[in-house]
Amino acid sequence: MKKNRVIFYLIFALFHIGALIFTIKLGNDSTFLMSMFSWVPYFKWVTLLGVVLVIIDFIWAWIVVSDSHREKAALSHEVNALKAKLFDMQEQVTKTSASSASRPNNPPSAQP
Repeated sequence: MKKNRVIFYLIFALFHIGALIFTIKLGNDSTFLMSMFSWVPYFKWVTLLGVVLVIIDFIWAWIVVSDSHREKAALSHEVNALKAKLFDMQEQVTKTSASSASRPNNPPSAQP
């Protein structure tokens, strides 16, 4: 995994850890919950940030997969091209050896 992706996942994990701590705090103290009604508009933006992080991760994963498919196709094409060149070279060697074998050797000189 690339360094940028690791940093992104660290930010994503911190977001979720913060959300977990926040919900644990809410579960233990109901007066804290009542005092937070003024913060509701900020919660909307924070949850929107979470959705944006998920969308970024989905798009990033899609790009990585499409790049790997493209790279795999290019490597497969290169392997096939190299196989074709090797086959052509083997055919040339076969034709060369076959043509030299079909040439008649000098007939043996007649000895008196």
